[in-house]
Amino acid sequence: MSRVFVAVLSATLVSYALSAELGAQRREFPQTPSANMVHAALAGRWAGSLRYRDYQDSTRFVSLPTLLVGTTSGDSSRVQLDFEYDDGPGKTVRSSDTFALDAARKMLTWGETNGKRPPSQFAVTSLRGGPLSLIVEMDGEDDNRRARIRESITVTGTALRVLKEVRFSPDGIWLFRHEYRLSRTP
Repeated sequence: MSRVFVAVLSATLVSYALSAELGAQRREFPQTPSANMVHAALAGRWAGSLRYRDYQDSTRFVSLPTLLVGTTSGDSSRVQLDFEYDDGPGKTVRSSDTFALDAARKMLTWGETNGKRPPSQFAVTSLRGGPLSLIVEMDGEDDNRRARIRESITVTGTALRVLKEVRFSPDGIWLFRHEYRLSRTP
């Protein structure tokens, strides 16, 4: 079986499983949610895992226990996402991102708060209510190659999924890069 087929099959099965999970934990959002609603939906404490494809061996997947705390700004114009990863015995990794959706301009600014590099500018390709669904894309780099990058974010009352996929040519298939699967915690 080819690696591409296995990757597509894996992504499809994960998508079906998540759809069933999200359906059971559904929170309704307005058909066209505002940016403030998106930021508020990401706020709070979340726990789960980050699963990613290893850059050294694309057939290998790594999973790390992950905590996330989302904090909206006073005016709700953005949300700070503070991540904590358990990367093995005695090794905790922390990172912090700022996530600012401008629904009117159909843009998302998302990047690290440490200032080491400028935040990424994504074009919003889809923003829907029901369970909240936001899909954004940008041109960038992945594994030192030019790529189209897509982030798909789904939020219900108790579940958060962030799926990153990459495509190396305009007619190429979307390849799984990483996925956060988190549940809201008290």
